[in-house]
Amino acid sequence: MPPPTSEPPLPHGLGRPARAYLLATACSVMGTALGLLAATGATTAAGAKDHGAIYTGIYTALVLFTSALAVPYAPRVCTRLSTRTAFVTVQAIAAATWVVAGAVLLLGAPTMPVLLVAAPLFGVTGGVSVVLRPVLAKSYLTSGGTADAFARVSVVSGAAWMVGALGGGLLLSNVALGWGLVLNGLLSSVLVLTVHRVAPTVVPAEPRRADHPWRDMRDALGASRTLRWTTALGCTITLFISPMTSLVVPIAQDLRRTPLLAGSGLLMSAFAAGEFLSPRLVRLLSRHREDLPAATIATTGAGLALLLLGAVSLAVSDQPELLAWLVVGVLFGGFRYATTALFVGSAAESGAAEDATTNLAAAMLIGGLAAPLGTLLWSAVIGGVSADAALFVGGAGAVLGGLAVRLASSGTTQDRTTGSR
Repeated sequence: MPPPTSEPPLPHGLGRPARAYLLATACSVMGTALGLLAATGATTAAGAKDHGAIYTGIYTALVLFTSALAVPYAPRVCTRLSTRTAFVTVQAIAAATWVVAGAVLLLGAPTMPVLLVAAPLFGVTGGVSVVLRPVLAKSYLTSGGTADAFARVSVVSGAAWMVGALGGGLLLSNVALGWGLVLNGLLSSVLVLTVHRVAPTVVPAEPRRADHPWRDMRDALGASRTLRWTTALGCTITLFISPMTSLVVPIAQDLRRTPLLAGSGLLMSAFAAGEFLSPRLVRLLSRHREDLPAATIATTGAGLALLLLGAVSLAVSDQPELLAWLVVGVLFGGFRYATTALFVGSAAESGAAEDATTNLAAAMLIGGLAAPLGTLLWSAVIGGVSADAALFVGGAGAVLGGLAVRLASSGTTQDRTTGSR
């Protein structure tokens, strides 16, 4: 790995490495929006009206399950390859898989077999990457803590997601869906090349040797009370909040948005616009609080927004419903991404710096194992009842889960050096 750049960090982390990383992240996120629309649009179409949500839920659950199983091995991969090299390697594999899967679909292969074969690779590479991204973000954007760096990246991600969702929705309404997968792979390659060629301002803290990843996860959870409650909150997020984003296409289908992919892209862009609010929400919520209690408030806020979306759909229809969804969707997106940033910050900084990767992996492992259950729950409710009912289930679960963790973890303090007991 090349030595870190000698360029001193500028205020707010806006040196050359930070700018390059943010630009490359924007390209990658645009690709992710395209890929998500294309993949879930394809599975929804394969299942038609009656089974679209179920087919999408099965595909998404497989990605999430394999992602969770890969999470414990992220620290071991880092100790073998270094954090930067590990990220570049797994992201390159993911980009190649997206391109190949898209090309196979364009050649006329059946949708579900192709995506179900590719899903484990998407999951494994995503599981390792999701642990490394917060560590790299803090290394490239050197000012502030992990939650602050992650929230500032989310501003760029929000703009990129809006462009990818709106542009992708229009594009994929007129071309074969396989092109969305191919473009995802190509745009993701920009981030691969950038991290490979541009060193961060600060070298990422490498994790301790991880010869026993599952035991290390158990020991990390046993050593930190903060980490345990952060993990419980992570399960609440993946069960009741995250499916809203991954199932947006079948939700839009149930709400009769036409054209379907353009309408789905519009809803996704509203959620993404909320990312512009997330840094302000993170600073506001964490001004006099540790990351964990701040995250519980953000989780409760996201749940209330889901309940409001469900109530809007019952009360109005047609254009007023769409307008209300876009407005409330921005609010939901702000709380959604603030929740993620604060969850990541709480997990990463619940111990010493060299334990950040292991602690992130431990929290993300348990939350990741809960994620397929959340996706299947939402898809079953959408397919069996309605999207409105799924919104009420998700919103109520998020509110109750956030409040329960807040009350149960009251009095927990977070020690940035030794962890919380």
